[in-house]
Amino acid sequence: MPDSRSPVIWRFGHLVSCLDTAMHMAANGLLAPWDSVQCAAQTAGRGQLRRSWYSPPGNVYVAMRMPVTPPFDGSAAAPATAFLLAKALRSEGWPVQLKWPNDIVIEDTDGQPKKLAGILLEERGGILLAGMGINVEFSPPAAMLRADAAMEATCLREAFGHAGGRYISTAEAIWQRLVMRMHSAYIDCHSFSGQWKKRADSLLLWRGKDVELRDDGRIVRGWLTGLSPAGGLCLNQNGRLEEFFSGSLLLTGRAAVKG
Repeated sequence: MPDSRSPVIWRFGHLVSCLDTAMHMAANGLLAPWDSVQCAAQTAGRGQLRRSWYSPPGNVYVAMRMPVTPPFDGSAAAPATAFLLAKALRSEGWPVQLKWPNDIVIEDTDGQPKKLAGILLEERGGILLAGMGINVEFSPPAAMLRADAAMEATCLREAFGHAGGRYISTAEAIWQRLVMRMHSAYIDCHSFSGQWKKRADSLLLWRGKDVELRDDGRIVRGWLTGLSPAGGLCLNQNGRLEEFFSGSLLLTGRAAVKG
């Protein structure tokens, strides 16, 4: 049965890493599934492939313990978690989309998608954590993005604060609402493990369009049909459906945006 208790948020000032602190707390019985650690800033935050994660004060930096139950017990964990975060953000009025496998994007005034948030899953000793970063006040400067970055970044303040004059809450207030929405979406669903894929498909960036997947020098092109139950990306290549589990996704014909 889903855990109906309200998630606990542990808040700190500056940490070396939210993920490391959360892992230590979880290993010592202080962090139950859906509980999270939030900090104002990180001095050594990390992203995919342990890349340095730009972590100035003003953004959301959290590590949430996830249940090790379907769909979070296998390869679907990343997109399923990203779907919950995307759904929560949309419930707050932010028209985001899910960029497979674990990024959240939002369109700028020109209709171009930009990265708003990212998720990094780490598992040790049966403890699964989702490190999440949401750009609220700041986004990484272009010069700090890696050379092969597939997408530019933005933040809520840039996307909505200036143009629409919309009030942007603090990182603490935003996460307080998001974590409750994520937890509710999970426990209120009759069978989350059986329904997350269909719901995630509806939020999937570039679904129904020709895309290319770049992975370690290999480029694969196809028509993006959606996600697989295992969390893979399904591409239609000349009538043949193929499933992929890694790579950087781009819209066909659009060169990677150089960071």
